[in-house]
Amino acid sequence: MTDPDRNVIFISHATPQDNEFVKWLGARLIGLGYNVWADVFELKGGTPFWNTIEEAITTRAIKVIFVASTESVKPDRKGVRDELAASDITGRKLKDPAFVIPVRLDKVDFGSFPIQLLQLNALDFSSGWGGTLVTLVETLEKANVPTDPTRIDERMSYWRERTSRDAPQVEIAPELLLTNLLPIEALPTHISFYEFNGPNTEINEALESTGIPYTRHARLVISFAAMGQIQTGLPPKFTLALKRRVEVQRFLKGRQGNETAPEWFDARNMLTFLLRRHVERFLVSRGLKAHEISRGLAFYFPLGLIPDGKVRYRTPDGKQTWKQVVGRSERRQLNWHLSMLVNIDLGPPGFIRFKPYICFSEGAEKLIDDPKRVAAIRRRFCKSWWNRHWRQLQQAFIAFLSDGEEIDVQLDGTEALKLSGKLLQLQGTRRLVGNTEFDDVPDEPDEPDDDEEDETDSALFEPDEEDAA
Repeated sequence: MTDPDRNVIFISHATPQDNEFVKWLGARLIGLGYNVWADVFELKGGTPFWNTIEEAITTRAIKVIFVASTESVKPDRKGVRDELAASDITGRKLKDPAFVIPVRLDKVDFGSFPIQLLQLNALDFSSGWGGTLVTLVETLEKANVPTDPTRIDERMSYWRERTSRDAPQVEIAPELLLTNLLPIEALPTHISFYEFNGPNTEINEALESTGIPYTRHARLVISFAAMGQIQTGLPPKFTLALKRRVEVQRFLKGRQGNETAPEWFDARNMLTFLLRRHVERFLVSRGLKAHEISRGLAFYFPLGLIPDGKVRYRTPDGKQTWKQVVGRSERRQLNWHLSMLVNIDLGPPGFIRFKPYICFSEGAEKLIDDPKRVAAIRRRFCKSWWNRHWRQLQQAFIAFLSDGEEIDVQLDGTEALKLSGKLLQLQGTRRLVGNTEFDDVPDEPDEPDDDEEDETDSALFEPDEEDAA
C-alpha cells in the first residue's frame, strides 16, 4: 500500500548551473498538480522546507528526478552524489527499481553517468525541453504518482517566491502547452504474413525493387500491402502465398504457441519500421524529396512545390498566419529548405515526431552534401532562429500535410494509419504570462535562447537583413 506521506517528486541537480532547467521543470509539474521539491525552493536565509534534503528523499519522495548534465556527473559534485546515493538506497528499500528517473539535460556522454544510473532509461531533454516533458509526465502517470489540483495555487505561490528575483506573473487561467508531437489516432487493424517461392538470397532485392514497405521473419514476408500489390512488382520467378492475416494488436503480443512469428519486442520494432516507411512514402507523395542525413532519411521542400514557398495556417488560438518553408539567400547564393526526419513511438499513446532540419542547395537545386560545409552554413544562417520560430515551422509543416483535418496514410486499399491533423496540446490550470508554449529545438543548430517575442505576423525571422527569403 502506498504511503500517503510519500507524494513528492524530488529533483536532484547541480546548483547553480542547472537551476534554470529545474525552475522550468518544477513550474510545469506543479502546474499539472504534482508536488515538487528541489533545493532552488529553499527558504531564502532560513531553514529548508524540510529539515534536511536526506529527509525529503528518504521519507517524502515517491520519485527522484536526477538531472544528468555535464556539471552534475562530475566526480567532485559531492552534494549531488550524496543525493543519488540516498535515492538509490531508498529505491531499494521501497523495492522500486524505477525510483530514480534520470533526465539528460545537455550533450553529456551517457557513459559518464554515475554507476547507479547506468541500468536506467534516461529521458533526453538535450534537444528540447517541451517534447520530452510529455514523456516524463507519461512516466509519472504510469507510476501512479499522485496529483492534487486543489493545492496548485499554494504550491505555485511557494515556487514563485523562491525561484526568481523578479517573480513571473501567474494567472488563474488555462495555459496552452503546445508540443511537437503528432498523435496517432488509430493504427491499422491487420497485417499480413506471406510465404514465397523463389531464391531466398534474392528475395530482399526483389522486394526492395517494388518500393512497398516490408519486413522479413524466417521465410515469411510481413507487410500491410495486399498480395496482388506486391506480386505485381516481383519478377516472375517469385510467387507469394498468404500464410495468415492477423490483427495488429495480436501481432504486437508476439509469437504464440508454435507459430512462426517474431517475439513481441521484435514485432514492435517491425511495426515501427513499417509505419515509418509508409509515412515517408506519404511525404514523397506530397511532393517532398528525400535526402540522407546522419540519422537516416529526411524529407525536404523542393523549390516550386508551394507557391512563393509559404504555408498558410491557423495558430492554436485561431489566428491566420503563414510561414516560409523554402527560400533563397541571395548574399550566400544558396537556397534553404525545411526538412523533416520521421520518428515514431507506438506508445501508448502513440505519436509521430517530425524532427526539423534545414538543408541547403545551389545551382540546379543540388543539395550540398558535405557535412562540415552544411554545418558551418547552418550555424550562421540559423543563428537567430529562436525556439518559437522552429515551433512555427512545425505547425506549418503539419498544416501542409493536413489542412487541419485528420491525416490518412494509406497502407493498401483497406488499411490506413490515421494521424491527428494538429500537434498535441496539453493544458495546465495556471498560466505563466508570456510563456505559453513548449520549447522545441532541433539537434542542429545550437540550442537557441528562450526569450524571443511573439512574431505572429512574421513569416521568417531572418538571420540578417540581406538574407531575404
